[in-house]
Order: sequence, then structure tokens, then C-alpha cells
Amino acid sequence: MEPECGNDVEMARSLTPWLRLLQVTVLFVAAASFATTRESSAATTRSAPAVQMLVGVAGTPLVYVVSKHTVGCTHEPCLQLLRTSDNGIHFTTLHMPPLAFVSRDPLGNLSQLFFANSLDGYAFLNATYPSKMYVTVDGAKSWHRESIAPGDAILQLVTAHHELYAVVAHCSTTRVCTDYRIARSSLAANKWTIDTLPAPLNKSFFALAAYDANVWENRQGPRTSMLYSSNDKGRTFTQLSAPLLASVSACALTSSSPSVLWAECPTGMSVSFFYSGDGGVHWNSVSRYEFSGTGGGAFDPVSSSLAYLDFGPFTSRPKDLYSITNSGHTMTPVGNLSCRSVNGLVFSDAQNGLAICDENYSVASTYLLRSSDGGATWAKVILP
Repeated sequence: MEPECGNDVEMARSLTPWLRLLQVTVLFVAAASFATTRESSAATTRSAPAVQMLVGVAGTPLVYVVSKHTVGCTHEPCLQLLRTSDNGIHFTTLHMPPLAFVSRDPLGNLSQLFFANSLDGYAFLNATYPSKMYVTVDGAKSWHRESIAPGDAILQLVTAHHELYAVVAHCSTTRVCTDYRIARSSLAANKWTIDTLPAPLNKSFFALAAYDANVWENRQGPRTSMLYSSNDKGRTFTQLSAPLLASVSACALTSSSPSVLWAECPTGMSVSFFYSGDGGVHWNSVSRYEFSGTGGGAFDPVSSSLAYLDFGPFTSRPKDLYSITNSGHTMTPVGNLSCRSVNGLVFSDAQNGLAICDENYSVASTYLLRSSDGGATWAKVILP
């Protein structure tokens, strides 16, 4: 007896259009789900905070990060302050001082931000000659305003381990300043002692550095660079000979110990770098290669025996990041950042470093990179 399959065949034929419709529907839903996932992923990428500033604390693993939300921002400048002590693996969210929106400036009216440790920090808001600064003494949970002397402009402020040093002056609305003086305070910045400065330093275009009771001030004179040092907290100064520190204005100084100084000297379109191991008496030239000040590179003195120098993307050498050792005499290629512009570079020690990478000179194209092998390799950091 033959099996009765005719009815089954007819039934299958009648169901075929429905099965095809069901198959198309499933494919459509899957495609829509995939597109939604891609859109969500793209939106997440677009809305990731764009890092704008790195602030390290010398001799510690602390690094502060200022980032900006570029999507969904309702109250400009939409900045957040983060702190990491493990090279960007974990972050603590802190509070910014009260900032205001400034057109075409991703940092709003924030002009300077630096910290002495995990509790004490200082911020300047945009002003030609600021007379006040914002201070936090509780780890950026709150900020309050302080001044050094009523009516005095604060031209420069640096931190030492337990003290602040500043240069103040009387400045007019025509941007003419007179009566330059040096001031010092505890890290609370609420009680200042003010002393006079030597006559040659009682002018503009200077750089200040400090380490404990040691203070240095550099100024570019009409013919040669002038460097003065003090070992009594700025009460008295001695002039040193520093002809190598030639600059268009003044060399930025970084003190790594009572005797070690690093100098970064802009000379027009180029930058020169120097090292001193005897408190500024003698200097060694660090870089024997041309470094363009507009080339997107960065310089980071890490300790008394180590600095990092990134030459930016326009170098002809295979690697763009170098470590500097041996009192500034030895430069060793260590890796590539491969960024269009390096907008910040902070190594907390010989192995661990963070960098701001800018891909196309826009706020949204900046992101944070991390290295844990002395700059040999770098990976992106996802900010909260």
C-alpha cells in the first residue's frame, strides 16, 4: 500500500509563501538590530569624553585629567576633573572650580590648573593679569578664592613640596607692570610673605621654579640669558652664568631636586632643551636634533635622571619618542606615539606614562593613551 503523501505535499506548498515571509521578517529584524547596535556603538564613540589637559604631580603616581563631553552637553564648558594613581586604570571623579563658557575654547575660561598633592590644588581663570586664584584643600571637593595681596596681579605660581612661590606685581589696564616681588605661602595659600626681587629680575618675561627652599628665576636679557638662584626661600638671590639658556622670552624651568634642573627654551619656531646637575651653574644641551615648537611634540622631565621627549609626527626618524638619561647626554629611541599632535605628556615613573593624542586638531579627535612599558607601546584609555 502506497503512503498517502499528496495531502502533505499540498500543505507544504500552501505554507511556502508564509515561510518565505517569516524568513524575510527575521532577516529584516536582524538587520535592523545590527544597524541599531552599530548606531549605538558609534554614538558611544562620538560621546566619549575628549581629554583636554593632563596635570602630573612630580615624584608621585598622581595624574589629573580634564576631559570634555562633546555630545549631550547642556551646560558649557561641560568639563570633568578626574584623578588616577594607577596610570589610567581607575579614575576618581572630582569637582572643577566654577568655570564659564568661552567661545571656541574647549577649556572655557580655565587657563591654568595644577596640584601639589592629592588634596591641594590651584586654578586660574582667564584674565590678562589675574589677582585671584581658586584653591582646593580637600581634594577638589570644593574650591574657594584666594588672593596674595590686594590689587596685585599674580604673574606666576609654582608649587614645592610644602610651599607655594609666586611672583606678583602692580599691573595697569595698559598691560604695564611694575614693582615685581616674590611671595611664598604654605600650600593653603591663605597667608603670604612678600619680598623684593633683584633689579634685573624686576621685569617681565621670566620663569620661576622651586624645590623646597631653593628658588630659581630665569629671564632673557637684551643680550644674554640671566639666571638667579636662592637657597633661602627667595629672600636673597645670587646670579648664575647661563649663556646656553637663550630664548625669545624665558626658558621654562623644572626642578627635580635641590640641584637638578631641566630647561625648555623656545627660540622662535624651534625649542632647545638643557640639563643642569649643579643647581644651574653648568648646563648640558639635551637634544642634538632639530625640534619644531609647532611640530606637535612634547617634553616631560620625570626625575633627576630621566626625561621623555616626543618629536611629533614630522620627524624623519623611525621612532618619535625618546628617553633622556645620563645627565642629558644620552637619548634613546623607545617608541612611537604616532599622533598628529601630542597635547600633553606625563610619565609618573620610568615605565608608566599618559599622553593626549590629537588626530585632526579638533576637540572631538583627542583621546588618552597609556603606556606601561616606558613608551614602547601605547593603548587607548576609556574615560568615565
